[in-house]
Parts: sequence; C-alpha cells; structure tokens
Amino acid sequence: MIKYYNNHLTVEDITIAEIAKDRPTPFYLYSWQQIVKNIERIKRTFEGLDYHISFAAKANNNLYLLEELKNIGIGIDIVSEGEFESAKRVGYDPANVIVNGNGKTKSFLMDMLYYQPRALNIDSKEELERLEELAIKENKSIVIALRVNPDVDPITHPYISTGLKKNKFGMDLDTASSLINKYYQHPLVQIQGLHIHIGSQILNITPYEDAYGKIYEFIKSLNNHQLTFINIGGGWGIDYLKSGKEFPLEDYRLRVIPIIKQMNLPVILELGRFIIGNAGVLVGRVEYVKKTPYKTFVVTDASMADLIRPSLYDSYHHIYPQHDTGDEGKIDIVGPLCETGDRFAEERVIPLPKNDEYIVIGDTGAYGRVMSSNYNFSLRPAEYLIKDGEIEEVRPREDFKDVTSYYIKSR
Repeated sequence: MIKYYNNHLTVEDITIAEIAKDRPTPFYLYSWQQIVKNIERIKRTFEGLDYHISFAAKANNNLYLLEELKNIGIGIDIVSEGEFESAKRVGYDPANVIVNGNGKTKSFLMDMLYYQPRALNIDSKEELERLEELAIKENKSIVIALRVNPDVDPITHPYISTGLKKNKFGMDLDTASSLINKYYQHPLVQIQGLHIHIGSQILNITPYEDAYGKIYEFIKSLNNHQLTFINIGGGWGIDYLKSGKEFPLEDYRLRVIPIIKQMNLPVILELGRFIIGNAGVLVGRVEYVKKTPYKTFVVTDASMADLIRPSLYDSYHHIYPQHDTGDEGKIDIVGPLCETGDRFAEERVIPLPKNDEYIVIGDTGAYGRVMSSNYNFSLRPAEYLIKDGEIEEVRPREDFKDVTSYYIKSR
C-alpha cells in the first residue's frame, strides 16, 4: 500500500503530493484494496468452518466504510447506542448485528428487545437480571450470549487487555455456569452463545490456545445448555513496528482452529484493527523544523487531537517523509498543541523532512479518526477513501461552525 517510487512516497501507486494537492492537511486516507486483502486472509484462515465476520465499529465508525463492508457481506459489532444508530443508518440487517459492551442502559436493552440483533452479548449477572426484568415486562424474547472472562493474559498493553479477572469485562466461568443452568429453557431470555474477547493488538498465539481451550472444557462440563454459536472475539494485532512480526495466521490455523472445531458450533468473529488498521494513514504537513542544542523537532500540523494513540498508549507508528532522501537524522516528531505529550515519535531515525513537505503516519485506519477530539479547539480531520483508483471524500473536515453550533449568543 505504501512505498517509495523514485524517492517519492506513494499510496496505491499515487504520490502523496498528488493525493494531498488541494486537500487541507491533516487528513485520513484509507485503501479499500488493502481492506479487501485483509478480509480475504481472514476467510482463508477459517475456510471449512461455519463462520461469520463482524467488523468492530469501535475501530472506525465512518458510515461510508461501514456501508462498503456491509455490501460485501461483513457484519457489524457495536458497543454503544451511537454505534447502534450508525448500524441502522447504513442499513444493516439485525441478523448481521452483534451487540457488545458493559454498562448497557435500560433504554438500550429495551431497544434490543425490539430490534432483535443476531446476538446480544451480556456482560454480567446484574445485566442479565436487568434484561430479564424488561423482557418479562414487554413479553419479548431475545437471543443472548454470555461474555465469559477466562482469566488469560493476552500479552498486550494493559489498557487494551480484557480477559483477566481484574478487568471490568465479562463474568467468570462459575457464574456463567450457574446462569446457564438457571436460564435453561427460559421462555424469553435464550442463552444460545458464549462470547470471549481477551484483548486487542495481540501478536501471540498462546493466549488464544489457553482461552479457547478453557472454553472448550467449559462447554463439555455443562449438563444442560442450548448453545448454538460461539463468539470468539478478535484482538488480532498488526505490524506497527514494521519488523515483519505480524499476527501469525498460519500458526493460528494450525494450533487454534482445531480447538475451535472441537466446539462444534458456528463461529462469530469480531475484528476491527486487523481489517482496517494497516489500510489507513494520517497525512500531515511539516510546518517547520526546530533545532535546539539538545534536539531536533519536526513540527507538524497533525496533533494528538487527530491521533491520540502515541500519547495515550506510548504506541509506535511508522512515519514516512514525503521523500526518501537517505539523509537520516534523529528527530522528535511533534504537533502544535499546548501539551508536552503532543508527539508522534521521540528520537526517531528517519530521512529528514523539510518545511512544507508532507509526512505520513502509518497504520492509523483503526483507533485513529474515531478517537480524535476538539482539544485546543482542533477541528477533526477529513477522511478519504481510495477505491478503484479514485479518491473520494467520505467525511469532510469539521469547520468552526460545526463545533460552535450549540452556542446562541442572545440566549
């Protein structure tokens, strides 16, 4: 997707200079070609199984991208009322909607009783009791899955670990067993699935072997159940470091798929980052290069308000100057906001960019624009999609009027 041609940076063989011409920076750019390639890799991994791919909308909630995914048969995994409205807005069939998240409100659960998604993943005993009360009141039945927490270390950043007993998500296996026994053949609340999601940006197969092995043994231990599917979550990592270490799909196919097959249930996947993470970039412009006796700072018009992952997680994103001059230096790449933490890289060795040149931050398709903000009254960036060689604006850049429309001076 990204490469240099005659020392000029290109995305899908179009120079970044041509792409950015007449388009104010910073902006996000997505490659539909790369998205499709990623989905095809998933399909090959699960070939021979009864499976359904859901896209985790929390990774990227652009409505045009969601619609494109829907049109090629990819379902959607939602975790909030806003994402629920998004799924409806782009025309998702309820049969292709998976509902996740903890802390669901009564009004949201009520909506689910009438919407009837493919599955409503229940996070706790308390949430199930809340749902049961509403179901009885409305005399509405619903298919649910219990989110179970297998207490497995996913070997990832602690902020995106979800499968340990200290994490806020899911229930322990003993609680799940008691609820399955209690609600067995319940007239309205039908526990038909189990849901496991142990974390995000995982690059090691062992946590999946451990987690799914525990779930397989758990299913075998149940005396009575009505399970008709297993939701195995997602969390597959991508190669942010460009070290060649990506999610080991072949090992997953050889070591994890056999465990899943033993469960003998249709499978639901929830993948976001793996589908779209490496299909997006953030394009910014160098305002100027600032040199001090101690450091060289490349000051860009992009900021932590546009991409917060480096500031929030201390995460690495590969950064590409517009030209591969070969003249490398050690630099800090920073934004213009009034925060010391407004930086994308520290002491990074890359070809030295020049004033007014473009700079591209890689692997920002997931958890990029969706986590942006108006901090320091920043205006959230536009988004563009390259598809079939054409560049289409799929969300405009905010303007001052957009973010001040609530204010009525004469109130």
